[in-house]
This record gives sequence, structure tokens and C-alpha cells, in this order.
Amino acid sequence: MTDSPHDHSGASLLGLPEIARQQHRITKKMLAAQFEDQAPADARLITKTVTSAQLVGILRPETIQVPEHQGFERTVVDIPVLEVVLAEKTTAADRSRVTELVHRSMAKPVVLLACMPDGATTLSLALSHISRTDPTRSTSVIDAHVVVPAGQIEPGALHLDRLDRTDMWALYRDLVRTAAADGRPASTALQAADAIALRRGLTDLETELTTVVRDAKQAKNQQRRIELNTQARTLRAQIERVRATLYSADHDHGVT
Repeated sequence: MTDSPHDHSGASLLGLPEIARQQHRITKKMLAAQFEDQAPADARLITKTVTSAQLVGILRPETIQVPEHQGFERTVVDIPVLEVVLAEKTTAADRSRVTELVHRSMAKPVVLLACMPDGATTLSLALSHISRTDPTRSTSVIDAHVVVPAGQIEPGALHLDRLDRTDMWALYRDLVRTAAADGRPASTALQAADAIALRRGLTDLETELTTVVRDAKQAKNQQRRIELNTQARTLRAQIERVRATLYSADHDHGVT
């Protein structure tokens, strides 16, 4: 199977071997089932926003030659790779909520590609553990969640043969760490949870900078304009520091 250079499917993004690839449709009912009794509003949100869902791969010890993980908080023997197509006019908040719900609906790490009708694809990954309050042990609690536009990830960076192959959980954590830095993490010492926190902090700082720059342009009072421009300089310096910690030096991210 040949993947185009711009193919952002899960199989292509991870460089899945043929033996790990799947093509199975998943019903909306199956995705929503975990929430129908306890959280019907969440079940309705899944039904409303998910147009279709498909299992495109399963990472297993025998298909990717990585040992399973046995630990106190989790056992990882397989990692599904899912693709969901979201309905048009799905808000950013609903998109984020639905991806979280999909991660929570399974008692295992999940690689999730969320595709918008306009062709934009985001990769959603979550550090999670099995819910201790779920008597069936079939759902997860999310410890940290990251969503990354698939198109800005360094090509080939998430291929399985480049990731930590100690065991399945190490592989998934390395996938999270690498994706949070768009495929170019600054250091091998950077942990997955820290990479997510840096990514989130960077997004918040960039959003704040955009607002401050806009307000400075609109400010009628000169003193206020000076204050805002000073604040913008401080934010740019903070952004540079976070980027230096998250991204490798050759990562070209311009400052707004």
C-alpha cells in the first residue's frame, strides 16, 4: 500500500506495517454506548458530531514487535488507531470534547485522527489510566490530552520504528511527547506530560500575544499603547523560552 506524501491518515502518520492495518467501520452507537446511562448529554454529542468512524489499525506486540506493558495503573496489550469524520459546523469546543470522550470510552491508550469535512485533520492523544470507579474497568480517566494539527507534524517523525520500543506504554508515551512538539522535540529527556504542558502553555501565550497586539493597534491613548507593546515584548520573550524547551533548535516557528 502506497501512501501519498500528504496523506494524514493514521496508518500513514505512524508508518504502520501492513499486518497492523485494519479497515473496520465503528458505529456511532458503539462510541456513545459508554455514556448513555451516566452522561446522556455526552452520548448525544457523539451522535450529533461524529459522521463516521473507522478502525484503521491496531498496534499489538505481534504486529509491531513491541512487548506488552504490565503495570499497576494499566496493562497495555494493544493500541487502536481510529479515524473519525466530524460533522460540518462542529465547534472547536465540541471537537475537543468529542475527542476526549473517545479516549475516555476505552480502557486503553488510543491514537485518534479527527477529520473535518474541509480536509483538515488533527491528531488526538491522551495519557490516561483505567477508571478506578468503573466496576467494569472498561473506561479511562484522562491525565493529559493533546491535539495537534496533523499537517504540521514533521513527516515521518511519528513512524513506529523511530519511537521508544521498550514496551507498548513507552511507545505511546514517546508518540505523545513527539507529537506535542510537532515531531521535533528539543530533548530526549522531555517527558510526555511535560511536553503536553509546554504545548498548552505555548498555545495560551500565543493567544494572549495575538490579543495584546490587536489591542495595542486599537489603543487611542499613547501611554496605553506603550504599556501594551511592552507587554507584547515580554510575551514574545516567554514564547521563545517555551519554544526552546519544547522544540529542537532547527524547528522554524516564527513569532507573531
